[in-house]
Amino acid sequence: MSSLPTFSVVVPFYNEAENLPRLVREIDAMLRVLEQQAEIILVDDGSTDGFAQFPSSPSFLIRWLHLSQNSGQSAAMYYGMQEARGDTIILMDADLQNDPMDAPKMWYKLENEGLDLVTGVRLKRNDTFIRRLSSSVANSVRSTLLQDHTSDTGCTLKVIRREAAKRLPGWNGMHRFIPALVLSAGYKIGEMPVEHRARHAGVSKVSGGKRAIRATIDLFGMLWFSRRQFKGRVLGEKP
Repeated sequence: MSSLPTFSVVVPFYNEAENLPRLVREIDAMLRVLEQQAEIILVDDGSTDGFAQFPSSPSFLIRWLHLSQNSGQSAAMYYGMQEARGDTIILMDADLQNDPMDAPKMWYKLENEGLDLVTGVRLKRNDTFIRRLSSSVANSVRSTLLQDHTSDTGCTLKVIRREAAKRLPGWNGMHRFIPALVLSAGYKIGEMPVEHRARHAGVSKVSGGKRAIRATIDLFGMLWFSRRQFKGRVLGEKP
């Protein structure tokens, strides 16, 4: 790569061997639509499924990050974003439920409306009724308390400026509150409807009961942190 990329696609994954080759092909096709320098960062969160074949991309650089142990989605996202070199970071899941072709539309919205983060909103979810219900309740409570103006913070598909991404703190559960964290730091956020597909292969790594308990505890921490973190950004040096 002769220069720094415009886009960094960050994909955290754990035991997604059957999905990764197809996902890389779809990301490759999406990046060719954007027609910019890009890198794909695959963050292996301590997988144990024996995945050995390195997915290849005919058009773009793939960087492969290995975490020393299974540390959770927040950690994998955080380390991937810290390593990102692109001006714009695209976050997505490895289970193929996100459609990479939604990312260009989200980026156009980011640029045209002067936003720092665009979050996907899954309008037609391919999940069980219980999971959809619990997610709806959690989103309603979180949005009411944090006032983050986000309908579906659980959608991993996000487009975020690198400057805002670097401000995100590294803590377990962070990925559930990215819009609130970005907004409370003084950045501008928005959302856009996106596709939500059925899982292609493998199994979900989410445990509903444990997730609800952790999310509730984290929410109280977020109420404090969102009021205490630094606001604003450096605009540049005075001449």
